[in-house]
Amino acid sequence: MSDATALLGRDELLGHCRAGLADGGGVLLTGPAGIGKSAVLDALDAEASQAGTLVLRSNSSAVEASLPYLALYDLFAQPVAERDGLLAPHLRAVLDVVLLRSPADGAATDQLAIRVAVLELLRALAADRPVLLVLDDAHCLDPASALVLGFAARRLQHHRTQSRLPGHRVQFAAAERLAEGREPRCLGLLPEPRTELAVSTLPGPVIGELLRTRLDLAPTDRISERIQTASGGNPYYALELAQSALRSRTPVQTDEPLPVPDHLRALLADRLAALPGPALGPLLLAAAAARPDRRLLAAADPGAEPEPGADATPPTSPTQSAPSAPSEVLATAIAAGVLSEGPGGELRFAHPLLREIIYADATPEHRRSCHATLARLLDDPLERARHRALADTGSPTVGEPAELAQELADAARIAVSRGAPGLAAELSQLAAERSSHQPELAAERQLAAARHAYDAGLAEQARAACETVLRGPSRAARVGARLLLVELAGGDRAGVPALLDAAEADAADDQRLRADVQLHRANQSFSTGRIEQGLTALAEAERHAELSRDVDRQIEVIALRAPIQMQYGQAPHHQQHQQQTQQHRVRHSPAEAGRELRRAAELAAGRPALTAAAVQVRCCLVIWLLRCGETAEAVQAVTALRRDVEHAGRVKDLADVLHLVASVHERAGLCAQAHQAGELGGRMRAEFGATQGPALVLSAAAELNGGTAERAAELAGAALSAGERTGDTEWTGYAHGLLGRAELLLGRLPQAAEHLGSCRDSLRGLGFTDPALFLVDADLVEALARTGAAERAEAVLAEAAGEAQRLDRRVVRLGLARGGALLRGLAGDPRGAADALRAALPAAHPYPLELARARLTLGELERRARRRAAARTELRTAAGLFATAQCLPWLRHARGQLARLDSPTAALSEPERQIVELVEQGATNRQIAAALHVSVKAVEGCLTRLYRRYGIRDRTQLTLRRIAG
Repeated sequence: MSDATALLGRDELLGHCRAGLADGGGVLLTGPAGIGKSAVLDALDAEASQAGTLVLRSNSSAVEASLPYLALYDLFAQPVAERDGLLAPHLRAVLDVVLLRSPADGAATDQLAIRVAVLELLRALAADRPVLLVLDDAHCLDPASALVLGFAARRLQHHRTQSRLPGHRVQFAAAERLAEGREPRCLGLLPEPRTELAVSTLPGPVIGELLRTRLDLAPTDRISERIQTASGGNPYYALELAQSALRSRTPVQTDEPLPVPDHLRALLADRLAALPGPALGPLLLAAAAARPDRRLLAAADPGAEPEPGADATPPTSPTQSAPSAPSEVLATAIAAGVLSEGPGGELRFAHPLLREIIYADATPEHRRSCHATLARLLDDPLERARHRALADTGSPTVGEPAELAQELADAARIAVSRGAPGLAAELSQLAAERSSHQPELAAERQLAAARHAYDAGLAEQARAACETVLRGPSRAARVGARLLLVELAGGDRAGVPALLDAAEADAADDQRLRADVQLHRANQSFSTGRIEQGLTALAEAERHAELSRDVDRQIEVIALRAPIQMQYGQAPHHQQHQQQTQQHRVRHSPAEAGRELRRAAELAAGRPALTAAAVQVRCCLVIWLLRCGETAEAVQAVTALRRDVEHAGRVKDLADVLHLVASVHERAGLCAQAHQAGELGGRMRAEFGATQGPALVLSAAAELNGGTAERAAELAGAALSAGERTGDTEWTGYAHGLLGRAELLLGRLPQAAEHLGSCRDSLRGLGFTDPALFLVDADLVEALARTGAAERAEAVLAEAAGEAQRLDRRVVRLGLARGGALLRGLAGDPRGAADALRAALPAAHPYPLELARARLTLGELERRARRRAAARTELRTAAGLFATAQCLPWLRHARGQLARLDSPTAALSEPERQIVELVEQGATNRQIAAALHVSVKAVEGCLTRLYRRYGIRDRTQLTLRRIAG
């Protein structure tokens, strides 16, 4: 558990540990076996060692607890061997015996001498540098060592609080295995102040990421999801279960138990051993049920009163013994720590792994019997159909199996309406398996399973189902499977053309299928910058959708056409010939796009369920609102969209929607919300995406809202590498842009100009010239201006202004005014530039961060114009705006600008700086005048003003003040 990946999800806990150790106290980590206590200690150990702290560590075990002073040997044998003179000779002699460095003389060991020797040794070691004692598995410390360490901890605490003698801190970090509800026994090993921290379970997504990084097991893999549940958030359990499943080399099916290795069973064996044999039958029924309660235990009891309409026949007990009464079974299981009962009578296993063990230990016949009982007992159509399928062993040819397959397919549709696409995928898969006597129907149900798995974010499961469909005889299903594989390809588009060609061949003359294929062709063309080809395919898709009266495809056409409508408006004269064909096919102006999107959204609202087309068109509507400056409405729309997607359980769509949520909230000046949505979206993209570039882009953008510029640069750099590996031009462009913004914040201006320029070139190469798309133009102008590339900056500014005029993008005008003012100011007219920018400032702006950036630039221009009071006012206003938006990286930047304004060196103009530097070198006024080609009187006047500004009287004091500044 020492790998860094074991610390996923532990940032907050590590922060609490650092805080607890900061005062020289002790930290005790508690929790069950495998929860990650040792991993946290490893991290603290590594951090301390890197900081120059001497780390002394003991790793105890139960089998060695009877060996006296073993922990002292682990901790102190090496430092004692490496250094002489740490202790007085008589104390060194005692400690050498304890550490087995010299033979005992036969006399009784002086316990006080041992304690004092260890205490003085720690003080001597801490005289040179801080010391951290790490006591892993402290509950297994040998008693002799525990007494000595407790003695030392108490006296070190007293020494720290009472003495002012020089010396570094001695810190203690320990871990104790502790069952839930038990009191720790190892606090006495630590000095005050003591911090007890429970190491909690990890959430499912973090466990999924752990399995991915350690074992290359995709989080979307079906077995990964089961392990996330069965582990109960325990990282050790999860890794062991996964390794056991991978060793079996046979995929674990839905109705099969997870293989539980023996060493995991041993951790819970005492609980199961306390159960009488007759209790295991009812517990097997509870293990097979999704939501066990008392009713299920009553159903397993032959003497219990059956529920109305329920068959009271119990499942065959694995022990072949007569079961106990339900109340006795429940009481026994709760007392043994196997079950717990909620206030409403609902039952849950104390640890999910107990459910897996009980289910795995039953025979297949016993499991099927339990499922049959549950199918008869439960009223919910989804659960009833699922349990019927898991109890079924008949040949799926005629009669009841065909009826069961239809029931499963119906249940899958109900699951979709309830927002449970993962369950719908399982039910559709079971229906397909029981429809083999009807190959076309089986393929249709298999494709439905793939689509539901895709909606649930189960990419590997969706791919496997698609591959099964492609081996089947159904042309229509093969088309759907290939198009779904296109969507699953993500940013890796190398194999997409072949998939589209094969899908088109299978589609033949089917209008609905041809519409679907052409939609995907259009999307492929747009994503690779071939706008003309995309428009041609889109027109074909629209024609086929209208002929087949496919409403969903018509909605998708509108959603895919809208960004092109927003992009191409009334072209300037020199572009009219180039864009004439595109404008003819688009047919609408950018303003018309909003009306068409609203109409499509209303059309989608009338559909029976939230579809991918409905999500897509609503996303486009939000983007249109955002680019038009309707920020408040965009926030409302995207919030409603997120709510609906979450309710529908469309996990894949949620990852995309979260990207939009982050973007909308950033532009609305709600950076804390943008940071949160971006982080979550990045994690989801990492789990469900085919490539890592988009996930890293979202994470980098989140850092630019609520993190640090340094971390943003790191993530954006990784995104850039990932995008270049897969040839994903669009996401590579966004990565360049984010990296450029981070470099701008960090003051690395040449790099900023390079990456921002690459971003703009990439997006324009794809036909994305709308300046409101990514807001890269103003930042690029700033970076170019600051690096002396004024001519290129002017060209970028002119092109962006032309596009903004053509598309009526009023939201970008302030940013462009900011860039133009900075260009003018750096060219030698800061006063005129400041006045022009001030005149361009609105009272409010749809994008609050744009107003804050403009105020920040105005403050710099006022400083350059030597109007320091005005500069301070503008910089404070900018900092206030960034603080209101909670945009932390820019807030830090604005505060840094303020601090530099108030420092003596920052207040110097360029001539003043040159004069002061020459004074520091010992030059006379006449020499300074000659060097700078000014009069001696001008030098004297400048020095007089500097003396007055800093309250000093001569050149010596000026030099000292300059150095001090």
